[in-house]
Amino acid sequence: MSSTRVTISIDIESVDRDDEATRRENERMARALEYGIRHTVSIEELAAMCFQSISTFKRRFRLRYSMSPHQWLLTHKLELAHRIIEERELSIKELTKLCGFNNTSHFIHLFRTRYGISPAKLSKQYRNGEAVTIDNIERTEDDE
Repeated sequence: MSSTRVTISIDIESVDRDDEATRRENERMARALEYGIRHTVSIEELAAMCFQSISTFKRRFRLRYSMSPHQWLLTHKLELAHRIIEERELSIKELTKLCGFNNTSHFIHLFRTRYGISPAKLSKQYRNGEAVTIDNIERTEDDE
């Protein structure tokens, strides 16, 4: 497996109270989410990483991001996969692992549902310099 390094940064929106406890909570949340994008983790594990009960974690997460932790992680894992496909040539199996999915077939299904194209076909289009159409946005090599 080739060595691939992709930087992930999580923006934590400011909250009403700007004290030391909130800063630490935000840092723990950012670390947990960065970890969650690359690994298969449960909501229970993410909550534990943030030193919160599951219900508190879910409630605070939804207040910050207006979606569930599961939806957020899935969205960001698929976005990461898309970025990696644009930048590197990896096997679908490598891509699946790198983006924190355990099952290649499930990953392909989710990617196709989200972007309307399989990861292999998208990768082939990028490698061949073809126009790439995703979410009704057409891009060519000249646009980048």
